[in-house]
Amino acid sequence: MLDKKLQREQSLVLRDRAHAEDDGMAARKITAQIIMLPELDEIRMISGYSPIHSELDCFIILKALHAARFPFCIPTTTPKGNPLEFRSWNMRTQLEEGPFGTMHSSESIVTPEVLLVPLIAFDLEGNRLGYGGGYYDRTIEQLRAKNIELVVIGIGYDNQKLASVPTDSYDQSLDIVVTEKKTYRFI
Repeated sequence: MLDKKLQREQSLVLRDRAHAEDDGMAARKITAQIIMLPELDEIRMISGYSPIHSELDCFIILKALHAARFPFCIPTTTPKGNPLEFRSWNMRTQLEEGPFGTMHSSESIVTPEVLLVPLIAFDLEGNRLGYGGGYYDRTIEQLRAKNIELVVIGIGYDNQKLASVPTDSYDQSLDIVVTEKKTYRFI
């Protein structure tokens, strides 16, 4: 198995390629699957994300959630070593640019029950490879420690699926991954 750094580099090439060939249809197919997930029944708050680089456009998903009257929020990047903070967003409020090129809401801080998270790679055990900053791992660990019934859904292209993702003891697993081709369940 490759180390995380090398696997990240190779997987980013695959994601970049899928993104370059995609006309937005992948996000629409993923949206159709997400809206139908039973895990979204009776939830109070869903977190999306502000896409950077070749991440799938979560704003397409959030627009559909907004139209279906789901309450949602987006993460705010915090100082290194801290978990993410989540702020509600209603799509009418202007977003502000934050670190790493992500967009942030200035609305009230909330606690999501469902996280839609970007990924560089995933495997069929629910392991996720991200950029390596640990923001989502710390956040997921903190929310799970608070006994929040959290559902973590990775969003990616099907070509991001690997036989195995290198992991460390602090890495947090996904419950579901939704790609343009399939919904993978690990719960």
